[in-house]
Amino acid sequence: MYTTHAASASALVIAALIERLVIVLAPITAADQLLRITPLADRAGLRIEGELDHSTLPALRRALASMTSGGTGFCVDLSSLTFIDTGCLRALVGAAAALHDDGGDQVLTLRSAPPHVRRLLELTGWHQTPGLHLQASARPG
Repeated sequence: MYTTHAASASALVIAALIERLVIVLAPITAADQLLRITPLADRAGLRIEGELDHSTLPALRRALASMTSGGTGFCVDLSSLTFIDTGCLRALVGAAAALHDDGGDQVLTLRSAPPHVRRLLELTGWHQTPGLHLQASARPG
């Protein structure tokens, strides 16, 4: 009887993970292809390519909401980000704060953030937001 219960619990967990992946598997594009958001292959998270501005903010919010609904931490790879405005940066920071508020030790990791994103985070003080982890840059600068 315990084995059946454990098996059904495992099946529920797997079904929830598959449902979460299906939500983000299809690339999100917005504003005449200025933005592409795809799932990461190596861990839970998103890869953002292109520009994040007022016109692409709704797509960013939808993608972040799909990741934060699971209540677990995740990573956002910004290595191919060419531009971000403060509204979109605020959306990323807000998602991190929400993760922290919901789970205490859950974090949103910003991976490969370009220098201009790091600078904006530092100037605004948002780099100290609970729940936000700015991964150290692999390259100088």
